[in-house]
Amino acid sequence: MPSSDVLIGTDIGTLSTKSIACTVEGRVIAEDNIAYDIVTPKPGWAEFPIDKPFKAVCDTIKNVIAKGKIAPGDVKGLCISGLYGGSGVPVDEEIDEIRPCIPWLDTRAIKECDWAREKGLEKKIADVTGNCIHPYWGWTKMLWIKNNEPKRWAKIKYLLTPNAFAIYRLTGKISLDFSSAGNYGGIWDIKKNGFAQDLLKDLQIPLHIFPPDVVRSADVVGEIDAKGAMSCGLPKGTPVSAGGIDAPVEALSVGTFEVGEHTATIGTSMCHNIVQDRSNMKLSPLLINYPYVADDKNKIYTFGGAATAAGILSWYKDNWAKDKDFKDLDELASKVPVGSMGLVVLPYWNGERTPIWDPFARGTIIGLSLYHMTGHVYRAFLEGVAYSLKDNLETAKKIGAVLNDEMTLIGGGAKSPLWRQIFADVTGYKMRHVSMSYGAPLGDVLLAGVGNKIFDYKEIKKWLKVDEITPPHVEDSKKYEEYFKLYRKLYENNKEMYKKLYTLI
Repeated sequence: MPSSDVLIGTDIGTLSTKSIACTVEGRVIAEDNIAYDIVTPKPGWAEFPIDKPFKAVCDTIKNVIAKGKIAPGDVKGLCISGLYGGSGVPVDEEIDEIRPCIPWLDTRAIKECDWAREKGLEKKIADVTGNCIHPYWGWTKMLWIKNNEPKRWAKIKYLLTPNAFAIYRLTGKISLDFSSAGNYGGIWDIKKNGFAQDLLKDLQIPLHIFPPDVVRSADVVGEIDAKGAMSCGLPKGTPVSAGGIDAPVEALSVGTFEVGEHTATIGTSMCHNIVQDRSNMKLSPLLINYPYVADDKNKIYTFGGAATAAGILSWYKDNWAKDKDFKDLDELASKVPVGSMGLVVLPYWNGERTPIWDPFARGTIIGLSLYHMTGHVYRAFLEGVAYSLKDNLETAKKIGAVLNDEMTLIGGGAKSPLWRQIFADVTGYKMRHVSMSYGAPLGDVLLAGVGNKIFDYKEIKKWLKVDEITPPHVEDSKKYEEYFKLYRKLYENNKEMYKKLYTLI
């Protein structure tokens, strides 16, 4: 007979926070989502004030308890993941926010990157951390605060990830998980799995502003205290696990655990996730590398990340196709042949991460004529994001990473059968789609269960139901190969122009 024991998973996303309540047998009882805005004070800038997201954490937890008619005492564990918070939330001695954290999509720290290159640190950072120099990385954003806001910098006691900040508010405990520490970038030794102290000295970032202990994502780091109980409705003493970066937690939620398994998350941005063993890892600074959220000390997470993916579809719809919904647009695009009648889109609406690492890159549509209509342009957007995924896959293959011929496609974008087929045709990989994917919160539920010794990581395999595997169409894949060559050449031909445009703004 099923038990009444429940686990709660909560993910602090860039634009919303979501919680789910789930039985220990993997049945989701209730879910809740609360949206908020990110602050964009200038082009290329982004800031993430923590108050609304933290309130959303508390309110979504309360709401799933109410919706699921759950006795709070039946909740055996909570885990909270979060967006990559870049700089982290700077907090003072009282653990109050000093300024908003500067999250992953902010590209302001260009001068800090130039400074690190001028110091000759590019090769050392790549060798030690497996990563590159780019404004995406947290250490560049930390230096921006240090250089531009010295009075605020002087007040910093800790830099906390958004999920660790929420955990502190609920438990009174300071925490930092391996995936978050590794995703700071140029200050984490990927081989030793610890802070790269020489690089910290080179970059003039003090070690003491990070929490003293780094733990596994599943580890219980604290218990809900009296204040936390009043805030979120969970009983005092409920164990809370550390959580981690939401992209790998979401990959874990669809069973990505063994070497060779890989997942593409198609949300506002895109992440192509690969699991590697630390004993045989293949690294390239063209990709992103840090500890995985499962088996944290033995596995690493390598991924290619596009700054904008489904986000550009929303941009297009909101600005140029307001009278249509996404189903209408898919219907129009499905009638358009491969290649969108000669259109190629570079989906770099907010610069780009892997593999080109170009903060100056911008969205580009080439080939437009008076013949082209809404369906042609929309399909070209779908294809452009698929080319971006292929670019990352080709980079991973080139370094010798092990990749199964079947990839799991998740996120809001994966719900479109047309887009799943385009991804399959462009990349040449079978696309596996999991029905009822709950995203990172389900990965959090798994981590809470592991941390509380209820089950192990492989339990997730029992919870999943695959509703479709989309194979590539061989002839269409051949046509897309030619378009992909143009996609790459289009960027190479225009990358200097992007820099010039940036100087004019």
